[in-house]
Amino acid sequence: MRRRRAHSTQGYALIEMLVAMAIVVIIGTLAFLAFGNQDQRRLNAEAAEIALHLQTARMRALEAGRPIEIVVASEQGVIDAGGAQLALPDDLRISPQSAELILQPSGGSPGLVLELSRNAARKTVSLDWLTGRVVVQ
Repeated sequence: MRRRRAHSTQGYALIEMLVAMAIVVIIGTLAFLAFGNQDQRRLNAEAAEIALHLQTARMRALEAGRPIEIVVASEQGVIDAGGAQLALPDDLRISPQSAELILQPSGGSPGLVLELSRNAARKTVSLDWLTGRVVVQ
């Protein structure tokens, strides 16, 4: 003769509910970390692109042995470095909105500090006045 076990199928146990809630919280946290900081990631990529554009201008001035004019015109959405233009995204804010400087073959210039922002994300791209070194912070 077989014995029957009594099973309760009327609801969930407290432990099951806590485990389910913990899983939902973990998934939500991972989703927020993966997708919630897109502004900062985009800004990092754009700051690196601007820094590369300025560094390329420095190398072109050195190779040509002549100064290169750099013009920042954020209202027009462009940074021009001796004819090579870098288009800027529409939602990127740059301070100062406009700037002009001459980059010498030695790297010397009046210097430049560009404050980039998108929503709450912030980055700084600077061109050293003495050496022409480009730094992203």
